[in-house]
Amino acid sequence: MMTDRMKLRPLSPLSLLSLPLALALSACGTLEKLPKVSMPKLPDMKVKVPFVGTDSTAPSDDPSLPFQLNQPLSAGHTLEIAAYAGQISPSKMFVGRVMVDESGLVDLGKYGTVKLGGLRLHEAVLPLESAFRRQRGQSLINVQVIRVEDLPLLSIRGAVKQPGIIQFVEGATPASVLRYAGGRTGDPTATAVYVTRNGQRAFHVNYLNSEIPLEPGDIVTFSDSL
Repeated sequence: MMTDRMKLRPLSPLSLLSLPLALALSACGTLEKLPKVSMPKLPDMKVKVPFVGTDSTAPSDDPSLPFQLNQPLSAGHTLEIAAYAGQISPSKMFVGRVMVDESGLVDLGKYGTVKLGGLRLHEAVLPLESAFRRQRGQSLINVQVIRVEDLPLLSIRGAVKQPGIIQFVEGATPASVLRYAGGRTGDPTATAVYVTRNGQRAFHVNYLNSEIPLEPGDIVTFSDSL
């Protein structure tokens, strides 16, 4: 027969609250007795970031020299240029920085060297185009002179009185740069203009349109008949 002492007493609320804590402490004690397993050392993973470079041949320590548009190129002057072959589907030949060396030569990488020392900037375009054409064998080569040193540039060609290269300024449009080329020539009713950028030649009906933004290196060609 079960006595009164053998009867189970109901747990008090305090005992019920302390029960989860006791179980947790018991579990912690059990975990502490588990053997420690050492994790294998993972090999060092060196992530290679792809280098997006250019065709530049100018040395990394190339000097910064003053440059003005009316002076000839000389040793140490650095040009940023882009050369493209073809017009309908132009292909990039060279994009990067080149420097005039002590002999007046510029290294175009696989396209050889060309002598630019002593030439004014607008005079340097033709020998650059000839150097690329000589190696590529393509008749239509566009060389865009983007900068010399830190001076951003634009090229103006076509039906103008003084074709050449001028300084680029923010907000420039074909209409605003025309006066630096002495004004238009050819058919006085012609208004068309072509803007060459990254080898692509875009046609615009009216150069007076203020919504034709220009960028450094653009070639702006005014039509003589359209």
